[in-house]
Amino acid sequence: MLNLPRSPRPETAPRGAGPAPRSPRPGSLWRRVPVVAGLMASFLAAAGCSMRSDLEFTTLMNEVPATRAIMVPPPGGPGVVSVLERRYLNGVSQEIALSTAAEGRGQNTFWIRLVNDPRALTENDDSLSIGRLDPLDIYNEINERLPGINMQTSNYFVQNKYGPFGYAVGRSGAGDLCLYAWQQIEPTENAIFMTSGTVSVRMRVCQANATEEQLLRVMYGYSISAYFKSDSWNPYGTPPPPSPQLGQIDAPIYPLGSANPDAVVPPRVLPQAQAQTTVTAATVRTPAVRRTTTVRRTTVTRPAAPPVSSAPAAGYPVVPPPPP
Repeated sequence: MLNLPRSPRPETAPRGAGPAPRSPRPGSLWRRVPVVAGLMASFLAAAGCSMRSDLEFTTLMNEVPATRAIMVPPPGGPGVVSVLERRYLNGVSQEIALSTAAEGRGQNTFWIRLVNDPRALTENDDSLSIGRLDPLDIYNEINERLPGINMQTSNYFVQNKYGPFGYAVGRSGAGDLCLYAWQQIEPTENAIFMTSGTVSVRMRVCQANATEEQLLRVMYGYSISAYFKSDSWNPYGTPPPPSPQLGQIDAPIYPLGSANPDAVVPPRVLPQAQAQTTVTAATVRTPAVRRTTTVRRTTVTRPAAPPVSSAPAAGYPVVPPPPP
């Protein structure tokens, strides 16, 4: 017979000692792990929410596309590079950076501010106020935006399509000609409480090898391409009536550049159709003097004039002939 080992008997607790402690069942500890993991995940999520921080900026200026520029330069430039805008309760301001072709430092810029309701509370930080033009304020602006340049204020009276403006001209150390202009557009009526709105314009332009007339062209040709949807918004005033000579008898109106009807404008000659010069030499012999003289004759060939057509140009109205 085989002697098989006997399994040990479980020890019995002595009588009166109470029930024996139970050993944990296999897998019971693993059932508690998901609960603990869930509690830890909740704790970490709560800690993450408390540590989350959003980045804030101290400036209220926002960059907008160049197509949203309120002040548009004239055709031919300078071009708009970027636009920084800030909105207020009663208006908006923009700083428009322009392309710069200068040897010195600095950025050509437009500054424009539009106020819709000047009666808004100026004590509020989110309201925009435009005061009267002050020579001291203009002087401080020039020193801030054109430092180190001796700017001379012009004494000429100038105005563009929005009204009169002032400007100062100076030359930088790098040889650039700089111009700073200022303009305030508001109703011409002398009202204490203006409700039609106000526009404030500033311009800084520096350019190498430029003239004063070229820089002034930017101030003469800019346009304001924005407005407020308000019945009271009209800082430009009442539009002027048409010229009293329009449509009247004995009041001729000539095209630009030909105010004198008797003046004859020479035809425009293209480079490829310029006059050609032909030089021919002829020899004339004089027996008495025994000397040879050479005579030069110049023949000038002019381009043929274009044919004159009586048909009206396309896209223009037909003007009836005068009565017989």
